[in-house]
Amino acid sequence: MSQRPPQEQEDKAVQSYFRKIYSVYQEKVEREDVADVHSRIKKNIEPRLKGVVVDIGSGGVAHYEGASIQKVISVDNVLEFLKHAKDKTVLNVAADIRALPLKNETADRIIIQFVIHHLTERRLTESLTNVRTAVSESSRILRPGGEVYFVDSMVPFLLEQVERSCYGPSYRLLRMLNKPMVFFFSVQNFCRLLHRYGLAPDKILDIDWGRMTDASAALFPRLKFPLRYTPVRCRLISAVKL
Repeated sequence: MSQRPPQEQEDKAVQSYFRKIYSVYQEKVEREDVADVHSRIKKNIEPRLKGVVVDIGSGGVAHYEGASIQKVISVDNVLEFLKHAKDKTVLNVAADIRALPLKNETADRIIIQFVIHHLTERRLTESLTNVRTAVSESSRILRPGGEVYFVDSMVPFLLEQVERSCYGPSYRLLRMLNKPMVFFFSVQNFCRLLHRYGLAPDKILDIDWGRMTDASAALFPRLKFPLRYTPVRCRLISAVKL
């Protein structure tokens, strides 16, 4: 079992936010425009699933089918998501992605969807530490030769640099608005991070946002602008543990 405790100064803003809107979130996943995006993601991931599959940050909507799948473990740190999980056949585990209660080399496949950009805290250095710890934990529980699928909103390299330089003011502004902070990586920097923890990026796919207009459910729930026309892209990065 992992003995690594979560950060003592964890920013609870994101977790608190999802506790408040868990039912709305689970309904949105089933809404046509959002469901279409998840369907495209699932189409690329599901055929490659086998053995023990761990879905981290599942939001209580983990559901995968396949003859090669032995067990699906759904992990989330928001209890409301797990209590109202849609698929009762999966094993629900309440845990933090930075301290997974799973033994080394437990998983054959890991899925982490739209989690990385939420691992934010007051300072950029703390947020980056959270991401590094999350990737390290994912690598720890993954068996050699196993695959992890990161699906997240990502931005061009230069825009990530702007985010880094404006992190402090952005954080303070969003807290004034009672909104959780987010931080989007570029593909280049995120893949570089994966290499540090023994994960070799295999494929990088661009998932079409389709008609989705939610700029960010956490930040601007009423802003309706097609995401496909923004610099934020939905990327699926599959990586193999060496």
